[in-house]
Amino acid sequence: MKQKILKFGLFFGIFLFFIWLSFHFFFWIDRKQENKLVAQNQSITRLTKTELNQLQEGDIILRRGYGFFSDIIAEKLNDSIFDVTHSGILFLKNKEWYIIHSLSSDASDIDGIQEQSLSDFLKYSVPNKILVVRTKNITKQQGKQIVAQAKYYLTKKIPFDKYGIIDEPSQMYCTELIWQILDNDLHLLSLPENKKERKDLFYSMKGTYDTKYFDIIINTYLHKNKF
Repeated sequence: MKQKILKFGLFFGIFLFFIWLSFHFFFWIDRKQENKLVAQNQSITRLTKTELNQLQEGDIILRRGYGFFSDIIAEKLNDSIFDVTHSGILFLKNKEWYIIHSLSSDASDIDGIQEQSLSDFLKYSVPNKILVVRTKNITKQQGKQIVAQAKYYLTKKIPFDKYGIIDEPSQMYCTELIWQILDNDLHLLSLPENKKERKDLFYSMKGTYDTKYFDIIINTYLHKNKF
């Protein structure tokens, strides 16, 4: 009996290892494909000088990324107009624009909340698929407060939330960071309190460009219509 249990345990352990290995191998392949597409499109301008001059600290940038998982997010978590898949908070560092955002270690060398130059962030965006939004009715000072709170989480090295547990800031995914700061921390937005409505908002991209909460400052999807 003990021998059967040991054999089963060994088999189950090998099975779990195979699943884990396959999962990470898939991410590795997906990331290689992403890097290939980034290299192919790196010469394409994502934001013009005029658009860059419109930015303010605390603005939120949304992009459509490359890869299989971005394809799923684009299709399932958006409306029929936009198909963004990732978000970050804009801030100035040495007079250059940077982003604070959260990525999984499967998609980044760093797990969780990290900073990245805007120029590097934009390389990973499909051309003509970028939005910049600004929280409604906020002042420039409140924008700086958004940045300060994002930097606080950056210093805490908050890991990526792989399980999607909302309203719990010990781990956060990209849009969760935004909602945590704007609603729970600074109370600049009033989000639904109903549990289902709240989950529907947190588990989609649609809320991050909902004009109920944000003004759309830059919409590069419109660039397509200029050619």
